[in-house]
Amino acid sequence: MKIIKIHDIEIELEKKRIKNMYLKVLPPDGRIRISAPYRMSNDRIQAFVLDRMDWLLKTQERIKSNYIGYIGSDIGYLDGEPVLFNGIKYTLSLQEGKKAGISLDEDRLIMLVRPKSTPDQRKKILNNWYRNALYERINILINKWEPVIGVKAEGFTIRSMKSRWGSCNIRTRRLSFSLMLAQKSLPCVEYVVVHELVHLLEGSHNHLFKAYMDSFLPGWRQIKKELNRAEPGFIEK
Repeated sequence: MKIIKIHDIEIELEKKRIKNMYLKVLPPDGRIRISAPYRMSNDRIQAFVLDRMDWLLKTQERIKSNYIGYIGSDIGYLDGEPVLFNGIKYTLSLQEGKKAGISLDEDRLIMLVRPKSTPDQRKKILNNWYRNALYERINILINKWEPVIGVKAEGFTIRSMKSRWGSCNIRTRRLSFSLMLAQKSLPCVEYVVVHELVHLLEGSHNHLFKAYMDSFLPGWRQIKKELNRAEPGFIEK
């Protein structure tokens, strides 16, 4: 990984064994990262970035201004702080208890903590709760969509991924999903599940993949926009 400058903008450049270039804007500070094939020339990389400079700047500004409740960020997990769950903003309410736990009460997310708990301990409590809730949602959705799409996944995991919502290992037929999806609404989670299951039919994002998506989940493009509204942006050449 090295840093390059284009129009005074610092960009993280990583060269990999890939065929296409990928441009990402990452939270929480809107840093820019580009992945490119090993043999790609610097001139071609620069032209690729310059051609998308308007999108880059707008996405970077949106992430900085709209950033809230992002898993893995430097939020303090303090009483009264906003947190997201199922696409809804809640107010974090810290209460002392003998056993750690979380419950919802109207617009409050109540977290039971031990006296003098640290931010890292509170983060762990929230993420464990996120993980359990998300696992249940995804399990239900996979069971719903596998017979519709006509595929069978060999299981799934939930990981702390910061640059993608999900992934599909076509060889092992196992799926992975980002823990951050716990913050998103059900339609957004469902879109990601369908997206990864469709990869078991078509591994790339070509016209056939999009045709499958249109067939199984009409309106997926609008859901995708909502999913990425205040999160990392992606461009594929």
